Amino acid sequence: MQERTLDMPKTDLRTAYIGGVAGVGALVIAWSTLNLGTAIADPITVLLLGILAAGAQRLPVFLFRSSAVSVAFAATIAAYVLYGTPIAILVNLAAAAVNAVTPKRKPFEKIAFNTGSLTISAFLASTTYQLVGGQVPPGEIVPTLLAVAVSSLVYFAVNSGLVTMVISFSTGHRFVEIYRENYSWMIVNWLATGVNGAALALAYQSLQLFGAIAFIMPLGVAWYSFKLYMAKSKELRKRNNELETLNRTLETTNVRLEESHLSVIGALVGALEAKDKYTQGHSTATMFHAVGLARRFGLPEEDVASVQLAALFHDIGKIGIPEQILGKTGQLTPGEWEEMKEHTTIGANLLAHVPTLERVRPIVEAHHERYDGKGYPHGLRGDQIPFAAQIITVADSFHAMTSNRAYRPAMSRAAALAELRRCAGTQFNQVIVDAFVELMEDEARGVRDPKRGQGHVLERVAEASIAQQRVN
Repeated sequence: MQERTLDMPKTDLRTAYIGGVAGVGALVIAWSTLNLGTAIADPITVLLLGILAAGAQRLPVFLFRSSAVSVAFAATIAAYVLYGTPIAILVNLAAAAVNAVTPKRKPFEKIAFNTGSLTISAFLASTTYQLVGGQVPPGEIVPTLLAVAVSSLVYFAVNSGLVTMVISFSTGHRFVEIYRENYSWMIVNWLATGVNGAALALAYQSLQLFGAIAFIMPLGVAWYSFKLYMAKSKELRKRNNELETLNRTLETTNVRLEESHLSVIGALVGALEAKDKYTQGHSTATMFHAVGLARRFGLPEEDVASVQLAALFHDIGKIGIPEQILGKTGQLTPGEWEEMKEHTTIGANLLAHVPTLERVRPIVEAHHERYDGKGYPHGLRGDQIPFAAQIITVADSFHAMTSNRAYRPAMSRAAALAELRRCAGTQFNQVIVDAFVELMEDEARGVRDPKRGQGHVLERVAEASIAQQRVN
């Protein structure tokens, strides 16, 4: 196995770790060299295994973090199954030698670490093979395959762990994160390739050189499976990254578009107040009392935010009503009245262009519905009317009555409250009227919302929008 390029800034811990791995690997190589003379039984087969290991290492499959995997370890497994640990280390060195110059010549530090990690992995795997009952040369097929399976997992765990640790020291990324990305998916493929190594050894034992050559083909299939998997994985990762980038772009565009729509609607509210001098400050005044009612009823914060925005925008549709109707001093004709009533639908249609105001749109559309079903635009009654709209209706009516209009002077506070009481149960929800009267009585006693003020409508829009986004 070939690990990530070590081109990150050095640290003392990293340097010590690399030196330790290289040193242990050198000791294993020295021990194997001393025991090599009595281990070589068939130089031609050993040479073939060395060539196979070198050739496989020459064609590695690169992983996600510039690390790579090859099927050279299958030749190492075949070597320790047939001849024991010293020959396995020798064959493994052939792979390490090629690794030193694949895909290009590596610096000494990297060569030392790679050679050490490959050597340690091969030594521990070979030792494990014999400890769990594997015979050299191999005996019965089933025990041999089981021993090879266990030793393959040891080879995989040791080599991938050593490589992951050095990548972690070099990059500063977490060990688990690196391991999951590069190696967690490979265990099954690695195990299957290890079994191919055992099959190679068993084939040689039964059919000699011809059997060994015949079983090189499954190793080619294993290599191709690694390569195909990585090609597909990289393609999927590339597409996934493209989709994530596109989603982020769309989200940013959507947020900016909604902010733009919200700004336009806020500007329209300001334009409406400039257009109709009799309604200046009406929306913000309605909003403060509507929010006070919503909190008095203990509505959730998302509903309070919806009431706040709906109260600010409740008359936005009047921007589409002719000025001669809005400012008419006399009684409206039936045709003019029908046109005036369209402002609820116009306002709802304006808000429909802002997805985050979906909860607000039906409130704005229903703020002129009556509790007895005689309102507009749909003649809703009772609980058919959104509760938030019923709240805004009471606050809106109070501020309309206590404000000067082109067709009448302002009513007194007491007269407006008396009118609300008179129409409770018909035009208005009795419970909401009672709560509003209590709210106004508290206000008269000096129990006021400390945030109440008649700031510019665009500031109120921004505050309400932030509150809405916070709870969504």
